[in-house]
Parts: sequence; structure tokens; C-alpha cells
Amino acid sequence: MFVSGTRQFASLPSAAPRRAQSLWIAAVAVAAAMAVVLGIALTGWKVVAIVVALGGGLLLVRFPEIALGCLMVIGTFKAAPQFDSLPVDPTLVFVLVLLGVMGIRFCRKSTIPLPWELSLYVPIVLMMLLSLLYTPDLSGGLEKTARFVVINGVSILAPFAILDSPLKFKRFFMTLLTAGLIASLTSLNMLGGHERLTTPGGDTIQLGHDAALGIAILWFGLLPGQKVPVRVGLYAALGVMLVAMLGSGSRGPFIGLAGCILLSVWYRRRVGFRSGQLIFDFGALVILGALLLTVVSIPQESLAYLARLGDVQSATAFLGPRAALLRKGWQLTVEHPLAGVGIDGFPVLFTGIGNWPHSIPVELSSELGIGAAVSFLALQLVSLRTALKEFFMADERWRLTASLVLCFMVMEAISMLNTGNVNDNRQLWACLSLPFVLRYLRTAERSDDHAG
Repeated sequence: MFVSGTRQFASLPSAAPRRAQSLWIAAVAVAAAMAVVLGIALTGWKVVAIVVALGGGLLLVRFPEIALGCLMVIGTFKAAPQFDSLPVDPTLVFVLVLLGVMGIRFCRKSTIPLPWELSLYVPIVLMMLLSLLYTPDLSGGLEKTARFVVINGVSILAPFAILDSPLKFKRFFMTLLTAGLIASLTSLNMLGGHERLTTPGGDTIQLGHDAALGIAILWFGLLPGQKVPVRVGLYAALGVMLVAMLGSGSRGPFIGLAGCILLSVWYRRRVGFRSGQLIFDFGALVILGALLLTVVSIPQESLAYLARLGDVQSATAFLGPRAALLRKGWQLTVEHPLAGVGIDGFPVLFTGIGNWPHSIPVELSSELGIGAAVSFLALQLVSLRTALKEFFMADERWRLTASLVLCFMVMEAISMLNTGNVNDNRQLWACLSLPFVLRYLRTAERSDDHAG
């Protein structure tokens, strides 16, 4: 049931009780015993792999906000050939860890109350289920619906069970930053070639998105106020991600990052940093970008693809192959405005290259009808409005978190308009929940302070 009331912030779990500590001791003991047994039974690298896996599992349970961040970015890496030999899908691992933590916390009623805004998901899910009756691809529709309900459902609900402090928000965003930096570093071996830089799995758009989001997190969360030696190291990391973003040729992340950099002007004024520091960072960013363009061998195809941002006279030239996908999506929406063609029906009815319109609103309207698309856009608007309100109202304790949340939303809002599908955009569904989590925590904390 969706509620909008507030409880005292102090009622949220802030420290582990003794029972939880004893459970952790038991869990560690069980894990150690399993590692010993497996070490006796197995030989070679498998022993090390299993011990590392057990330790990693305990770490993720102890810090589920890191598991949530990993769920957001695992798609960047798991398509790489190195992941083919894994005995289990890493996405499943993160989902199971989060489901376990969420189940315990929801049962104990130690989570943030779900806001009424989440009811806007109801028309989308209902239409998914209803459209299974008439979709042209029942098996594909069942899979797409199940993936949305389970994986995206975890992405939507997990923040309300896990992100209950600024520190946990920070760990979540640092996980995203780390993924962006790793993806950027692995793409550098493609410099000097003719093709655009990609993630380990061969995705140019995802690389641009991860790198741009990493730059934004670094720009907001780590760079302000640092001393010069530290800033030099951070500029180096920023440069690596900037090369990856430019080398990917992805235009949406470029636009989103530009918007976030502009937001930083207001953010740094609120924080109280001198204008000279902001000018210094802007100047360093511009010089670094110009230096990289002249020194680093970024593929010409990447720069040519980015240059399409200036070609707004022709939709076909600007959008490329996605223009045909969008036209088909709008055509199906006009022909089936109320109920759509059915979940996962677009790939069956589109005979060209591509499996979805690369626009979440158009995908929803073409497969589930206008009502589902309108409900999604309404959710997007109320979430963005809440994020903006928190950005302007946040006090010193929540200012950085509110800035990162708004930055995240800007990046995902631009991304969902021109790329991906409903099950690719886990970060979109997670970011839509973050403003409501932040709103509750800030309001409840203020109420608790006044009561004290």
C-alpha cells in the first residue's frame, strides 16, 4: 500500500542491534567453514575463486548499497567474453542479494514508506499483463514482463530499503563512478583505430553513459575543495573518462554532462566555494579537453558522430538508423492508441534493424498504449520536480546527495528519450525513486530535530 506520511527519522535503523551482530558472526563462521570444506574437496584456482566469491557475497550483504550500484552497471561488463565461463549470471547474484536484504527489512518494517507516486507504475504493469493476451510474441512478452517486474522492480524498491543515510548514497554513487572509470580504462586500447570506443561487451552508448556519469559524480562529489595535489590525480581520472566519452561518440551523455556541469555553478555557490575555484576547474576541464583532442588519437568516426549534434535540419541525419525505429513506433501508437500492439510486439512488427524504438515513451505507447506512456511521463515529471525541490532546499548535510541525485536524473532523463529499452535502463528506474527517498529522509530528519 502506498503511503505518504512521515515517521520519526530516529525509527530508521541507525546501528546494528546485538542480534544482528550475532547473526553476522554466525554468517562469517558458516562462510569460513564452507571455505575450509571446499578447500579440502577442491584444488587449484577454484578454491581461490570460491573463497573470493564467499567473501564478496558477505560484503554485498553487509553493504547492499554497493550491490545496488553493481546491479546498475553489471550490464556494462557481463557481455565481455571473460564472463562467458561464469557458472551463474552476475545479475542474478545481485538481484538475489538485494531481494534477501529487502525482504528482511520490509518484514521488519524498517524501510522508508513507499510514496503515492509509485502508484503511477500500476498502469504500466497492468498493461504489460493484459497485453499478454494479444501480443504477437507470447514467449518474448512473458520474458520481458518478468524481467521488468523482477529486475526493475528491485531497482525501483531497493532504494527505499537500503539508502537511508548520506553515507549509503555516497557508496552507491561511488560504485557508479568506479564502474565508469573501469569501463573507460578498458576502452583505451581501442584508441588509434577507426571504430568508436566501446565497453568490454561492445556497447558504445553504454560506455559514453557510464563515463559521463562518472565525470559528473567526480565533478560534484570529489573535486570541490580538494588541494592541488589531490586535484591533479582527480583530473587524471576525469581525463580518462573524458577520452572514453568522446571516443564513444555518444551524444546523449555529452548533452547530459553539459547540463550537469551547468548545474554545478549553482551547487558550488550553495556550498560556498569561491568563484575562483569554479573558474579554475572550468578552465582545467576546457584545457584538458582541448589537449586530449590534439594529443590522443580519438577515432574520427567518434568525432563525426558527435558532430551530428549540429545537424538539426534533418531528423534522419540527426537520428541515423533510429529515425526509422521512431517512425515505426509512432505509427504503431497511432494505429493502436489504447492498448498498443502488446508487450514485446515491436520487434515482430518492425522488419528493419533494431528491436525497440530507442525511446522509452515511444516504446511504451507502441506496445502498451498511450495510457502507459502518459503514466510514465507523469512519474518522470513528479520525480524530476521532487529532485529539483530537494536540490534547492537541501541543507549542508544533504546538499551533496541532492546534487548527485538531480545530476543522475538529468543524465537518465536524456538517455531514456533516445536510447535503450525498458529493461536496459535499470538506472532510469532506480533514479526515479531516489528523489522520494531523499524527500522522506530530509523531512523526517527535520521533524526529529524539531521534536528534540
